[in-house]
Amino acid sequence: MVFFYLQSCHQQQTQKLKMQGGCTFDDGPGACDYHQDLYDDFEWVHVSAQEPHYLPPEMPQGSYMIVDSSDHDPGEKARLQLPTMKENDTHCIDFSYLLYSQKGLSPGTLNILVRVNKGPLANPIWNVTGFTGRDWLRAELAVSTFWPNEYQVIFEAEVSGGRSGYIAIDDIQVLSYPCDKSPHFLRLGDVEVNAGQNATFQCIATGRDAVHNKLWLQRRNGEDIPVAQTKNINHRRFAASFRLQEVTKTDQDLYRCVTQSERGSGVSNFAQLIVR
Repeated sequence: MVFFYLQSCHQQQTQKLKMQGGCTFDDGPGACDYHQDLYDDFEWVHVSAQEPHYLPPEMPQGSYMIVDSSDHDPGEKARLQLPTMKENDTHCIDFSYLLYSQKGLSPGTLNILVRVNKGPLANPIWNVTGFTGRDWLRAELAVSTFWPNEYQVIFEAEVSGGRSGYIAIDDIQVLSYPCDKSPHFLRLGDVEVNAGQNATFQCIATGRDAVHNKLWLQRRNGEDIPVAQTKNINHRRFAASFRLQEVTKTDQDLYRCVTQSERGSGVSNFAQLIVR
């Protein structure tokens, strides 16, 4: 009896830490205030556990969102938008996903995009391509935002040339604490330099820096800048430096830090490069 009591307490505490923005898709995406992008190529499809569907029997049971690559042309994209989030600090968004084909081919790519203050879409902060199998995998996003900024997470499915198989997502949770597996960034500060000088952004993250993690600086217009140097501050914190050489007025823009691994991704706030 003690075991079940403790388990119940843990579940109650986890529920308190969950925030609006998550979705199990039991009642469809609209019940969670999720919206299809009006300017993409096609739409994600809702699979309901309560209704018959056309999927092969080896696909998971339950309710979730799916894309059938065989119905669309290579390069076409479908985007599902989460509600805008405004709360201060770092959030952890974790979710289940799979990319499956009966022939073992790649159905395409699952991209995660983060739009800030209703601005333009930059490049993905995380993606997975290929065949992952018919079982759900779990990934997490550590998104750092600070008042008065707001952000929106977008799930994008992109069809591959093989046009075979399915891309699916389920059980999205928005948690009010940092992720376990993905580093989260501290506030990134603005950088101000004279034209012709080098500019350096230093991104400081809490979490373990693994050698297989990818680190880059992402410009608002989509340009990705590779990391120049990383160093461990202590066993739970590391710093990454990014240099822009001999900057001009055309380099003046917003930039943010991104780290990615198989387990997920972390993304910082946007900071401004000011060129005098």
